[in-house]
Amino acid sequence: MEDKPATSSIRTNLPQTAASVISAAPPAGLESLYNACRRHYPDQPNPLQVTALLKYWLGGPDPLDYISMYANAGDSEDGIPAHWHYITFGLSDLHGDGRVHQVTGSDSPSGFGFELTFRLKREPEDTAPPTWPAALMHALAKYVFQSENILYSGDHVSWHSSLDNSESRIQHMLMFTDPQLGTVQTPYGSVTFIQIVGVCSEELQAAQHWNGPGVIDLMKTVQGAGGHWLVTDMRRGETIFELDPQMQDAVDHGIEMEGSNLSGVSARCAWVEIDLAALDDGRLFGDSKSDTCSVPHITDEESNEIKAVLMKGLLNTKPVLPPIANKHINDM
Repeated sequence: MEDKPATSSIRTNLPQTAASVISAAPPAGLESLYNACRRHYPDQPNPLQVTALLKYWLGGPDPLDYISMYANAGDSEDGIPAHWHYITFGLSDLHGDGRVHQVTGSDSPSGFGFELTFRLKREPEDTAPPTWPAALMHALAKYVFQSENILYSGDHVSWHSSLDNSESRIQHMLMFTDPQLGTVQTPYGSVTFIQIVGVCSEELQAAQHWNGPGVIDLMKTVQGAGGHWLVTDMRRGETIFELDPQMQDAVDHGIEMEGSNLSGVSARCAWVEIDLAALDDGRLFGDSKSDTCSVPHITDEESNEIKAVLMKGLLNTKPVLPPIANKHINDM
């Protein structure tokens, strides 16, 4: 299936399009999230937005009510480049009346308990934020609504395609808590802002073989990988292991000491046709020289290695998000 931008049910208020600004009094849950954004962007009270034309509770296909897009100047002294900051509204309970999410108390997570954010490096020629991240965020939101799997800091998403459908090496995602927005309290519960971080295949594999939080911490220390805020640069052509070869040693050490936090098992299986008559008279397994069939087996050393790997994997039993195919973008 050919990938194409999902724009049929999304309206943007970029220049040359109809304006869509925050107007009227928003519901209490939405207002709480807006206030959290205003604290960091007081000079942008009416940010550019991507808006669902037909809201989800009215039968529309897009579960996110809005995606705001802010211009962030970054911090050159701290290695944080200027970037666009995308923030979703709709995975948490914005309305508190049961139209989308089950109503819960203020001491519980609001809706799914999180919203998504994304930081995209701003190129010098950019005059307005690109809208492809909105399609990406809608695709992830659809997955969450359909599967009810929640995204946590440290999770990874296998995408297997450039996030912007270009030739970029940034083809997968890691998740971590947005360094500015963190967690906020709303009248309908708590909401954690989970930031999408675009990564290369080698960085995804490191997270799978070790763990997401460990790779995230390493990325923060590598110059050119987005700084402490992990701004995604779609033009980044080198992995953190190419930018700093010592990173591979750090990952290898982490795997050796901690194992992987993936709760999965790989196995090799084989089938043989059994002679029931030979099984009845004990010839099948009793005679090691029998040519009736050859049963694959593993050595004691291989068995002990497998047990050791499994024990390391069981150190962390938190469920892991299953891979998401990029075909979801086409369903928007």
